Amino acid sequence: METTITLKPLIDEPALVVENEHKALVIADLHLGIEAEFREKGINIGSQMEKLLDRAITCVKAAEPDVIILLGDVKHTVPQILFTDRREVPFFLAELAAYAPIYLVKGNHDGDINRLLPEAPEQKHEIYIQGTQGFLFDHVGYTHGHAWPSHELFSAPYILIGHNHPRIRLVSSTTPYSSMKPVWIRAHCDYEAVKKRYPEITVSERDAPRVIIMPAFNELCGGVACNAAKRELLGPIASKLLRLETMEVYLLDGTYIGKVGDLEEKLSVDTKR
Repeated sequence: METTITLKPLIDEPALVVENEHKALVIADLHLGIEAEFREKGINIGSQMEKLLDRAITCVKAAEPDVIILLGDVKHTVPQILFTDRREVPFFLAELAAYAPIYLVKGNHDGDINRLLPEAPEQKHEIYIQGTQGFLFDHVGYTHGHAWPSHELFSAPYILIGHNHPRIRLVSSTTPYSSMKPVWIRAHCDYEAVKKRYPEITVSERDAPRVIIMPAFNELCGGVACNAAKRELLGPIASKLLRLETMEVYLLDGTYIGKVGDLEEKLSVDTKR
């Protein structure tokens, strides 16, 4: 049976609604506890967990999903687990699981995430942990992006990844200031590269999946400037399996910026807008 999959970003939020037989809300790169890294560098930032939770719940209420998919790097500190992680991560997950079941795909910061799940009585819906190779849900592939994915994901028309925290550097045309804005990146798979890595796949070149690189949900995360002169995308999918000439960039408000290959490092923006 042929399916129709729709992908709709929530305007001005780094969250995506994927709808087919089920409706999923997808969020990537929460990096709960990143404040500890800033404190080590002498920058005192209070906990951002409640702010992130409020934003996530707002997205959930707007989307009314059947499931919530967390696309890796739920926590930040590695390899250790901090005291704050033991308090904040289970609380965040339990609060989110009050609205829908959660599928949590392990990222490179989530090695011990199983030890931070809330106690069963504290959550209304189940939390399902998925491995670093990703998984298929409702004919869409999901993986964090730091590891080689399962070949099964390439049977889907779309693969969603995080890990890169994509941004664009905007430079004012009237002042010496610049800013970094989170963006979405859409691209086509490089069919020949995929077949070389996964000779067992049977998908045709015409049906090779499109890849969506999601912006980080946590605003404190650094990121890759897609219009930098020496941009380096991270992870095997983004760096080895995509056709660079097809990469399209969108701001969170839906504005189409252009193709990555056509963007200069100093993309000017009218500050009077």
